[in-house]
Amino acid sequence: HKQQQQQQQQQQRRHRRTFSFSEYRAVDSMWTTLRNISERCLQPPVLGAVFGILTAISPARAWFVDLSPQGNHVAPLEWLFDGLYSVGLTAVPINMMILGCNLSNSYNKFMATRHAKKSNDDVAVAAAVTTTDSASSLSMRTMVGIVIGKMVVMPCLGFLLVVLLKNYVLNIPDAIDAPFYLVLLIVFLTPTANNVMVMVELSGSNTKEGIANVIAMQYAAAPIILSCTMTIAIGYALTMSH
Repeated sequence: HKQQQQQQQQQQRRHRRTFSFSEYRAVDSMWTTLRNISERCLQPPVLGAVFGILTAISPARAWFVDLSPQGNHVAPLEWLFDGLYSVGLTAVPINMMILGCNLSNSYNKFMATRHAKKSNDDVAVAAAVTTTDSASSLSMRTMVGIVIGKMVVMPCLGFLLVVLLKNYVLNIPDAIDAPFYLVLLIVFLTPTANNVMVMVELSGSNTKEGIANVIAMQYAAAPIILSCTMTIAIGYALTMSH
């Protein structure tokens, strides 16, 4: 009887150890997943936007910008804000350079694959196809679908959302209702921002060239599609103001 009790106690101890080890593995796996998500999502452009919003809605804003009605005072850290603003002006050309480099790399890989297929060299074709992993991860049908979704479907959803907000949620003063609704619509109309390329580049994703192709296709279609949707949005915003 004592031996049976000892065996039961040993089994209970083993079960507790196994359970605690499984709990540790689950917690460690969850922590690893959260860390990976934070590393991919909390990129410098996102952190900069978050810190900018927090600074703008807090009293710390007066440290960087002159908030006096006359505008004749100098904020204590206005020199720092001016320097950061000058550095921030370089973001757009740097983003365009990153986009251009990825587009060029994608085009070079496409041409290498095409020349290899023409030469009937199986080894060269296999090597070219292997190096075209990120550009070939998004097919032409997929990229066209993304462009249609961003430039056509999202504006339609934006119009519907603005109508619902105006009729059932928001009560905007007549003096600012037209520009307010126009800004809401513009958020849905514009192509994907170039800042996305910086976040994709820093995340280490292997689809950066495919994303570059999608953004380039959106900007190529923007003169036609964006002109139409922007005209409708301006007319619709003016109609809402009456």
